[in-house]
Amino acid sequence: MWPSIIAVLGTLAGALTAGMLQQRTARTARAEQRADAHRQDQLGAVTEFAAALDAHRSAMFHRERLALTDAGAEQQLEAQTNSHDTRTAITAPHVRLQVLVPELAVPAQRAADATYALRTATTRAELDALRRTAKEAAAAFVAAAAARMDPGR
Repeated sequence: MWPSIIAVLGTLAGALTAGMLQQRTARTARAEQRADAHRQDQLGAVTEFAAALDAHRSAMFHRERLALTDAGAEQQLEAQTNSHDTRTAITAPHVRLQVLVPELAVPAQRAADATYALRTATTRAELDALRRTAKEAAAAFVAAAAARMDPGR
């Protein structure tokens, strides 16, 4: 009789251990899935912000270049409308980035401020210099994002 009791207890202990291991494996897999989804959301936020910033920088450069060359009022109005649209398109990705990757808020703001500064240009040379500065700030943001999101980190 004792061998039967020991066999039953051994079977129960084995089943309990297997169940606990299976539960732990499932929990670990869910945690990894959540972490991967969060990384994908962060990458999406970085990408959307960088793209919106690039579009706005291009629109601002075109707008200010037209203003400096005294282009027609209709062209200037169209460029101004486009720059307002691209500026608005930065807001949501910028907020999303600040929420999902707060460590990148400072370089993101620097890149945005450098892009917004294009409107202060009074000469073509100054506009070109401000554009270079804005591109450098955007590149610094992307570099900071790459360092922050490095999977080997």
